[in-house]
Amino acid sequence: MPTYGEMMIKKTIITLLLVSLMPTFAVEKVIYGRDNRVEVDEFADQRFVDAADSVAAVVWDKKITRDPLMPDVFNFKKVSLQFAYNVCKEERYSQQVPLGSCTAFLIAPDLVLTAGHCISSQEHCEENKFVFGHKKGVTTLRDSQVYSCKKVVERRLVNEKYEVKDYAVVQLDREVENRSPLSLRPSGTVKKNTPLVVIGHPLGLPMKIADNAKVTKPGYVRMFSSIRSLMKYRNYFLTNTDTYGGNSGSPVFNEDSGLVEGLLIQGADDFIETEEGCYISSFLDNNRKNREEKVLRILNIDNLKKHINDSYNRVINN
Repeated sequence: MPTYGEMMIKKTIITLLLVSLMPTFAVEKVIYGRDNRVEVDEFADQRFVDAADSVAAVVWDKKITRDPLMPDVFNFKKVSLQFAYNVCKEERYSQQVPLGSCTAFLIAPDLVLTAGHCISSQEHCEENKFVFGHKKGVTTLRDSQVYSCKKVVERRLVNEKYEVKDYAVVQLDREVENRSPLSLRPSGTVKKNTPLVVIGHPLGLPMKIADNAKVTKPGYVRMFSSIRSLMKYRNYFLTNTDTYGGNSGSPVFNEDSGLVEGLLIQGADDFIETEEGCYISSFLDNNRKNREEKVLRILNIDNLKKHINDSYNRVINN
């Protein structure tokens, strides 16, 4: 039987592992009402099943290794979510294998967009891979799915008096094969109560799609409590997407138009600890007061149109 000291050390390590999955700027995500996450091939709307091909996991490069006998194949350890992060056995997807730490998505032939807290520097970017197609049942990765970071084109991580920005535009080492950049909102502002869909890698798990979320505005007291609150709100909108740490950087779609409205950057706490010492998801009532997921508006990313045009020009010139 382990001693009390050994038990405390184990608990501390588990806590650190859970925290390490959530970058410092991000607040964890949560489930609102019923858990709406499903596997990609289970989602009913084919538009978003197709869009999932252009969503990637941000993966520490030490987690994947080239197969010595098949150089175009990458392998990764098959450690379940239950074992890796001490979630309870009855937790959904507890036996699936987590891989990434964040989510990114294709916005131009060789550009992906993710949250700024997911990529802290050029050096950090080079220590990660961008992996497309990590879905349920995938046990190995092909070379065509795995891309390296060539350059952090633009990054901002700001939570100041009048501004919130949290994004990184990353140029990959080559043009992405057989995957189309996602279509982004070109102008205007998404309306309140617009239905939303999010695609990403909650807790680093194989890709999930979740719907049944809506655009929400902060309460008037909260929004107009100060000029600062009003100014910061211009950068993001609130919603009730069923998301977790690992979903940071996920594209958030307008379900009606199919366009990307923004990327997920913050949210409410993911887990609560049980008396048995394992972790279960935190569920909140699905009402206006409990919509805490923050989505950075796509049109609040600086110089985005220029970066996209530059990417297409690189492809043409090459």
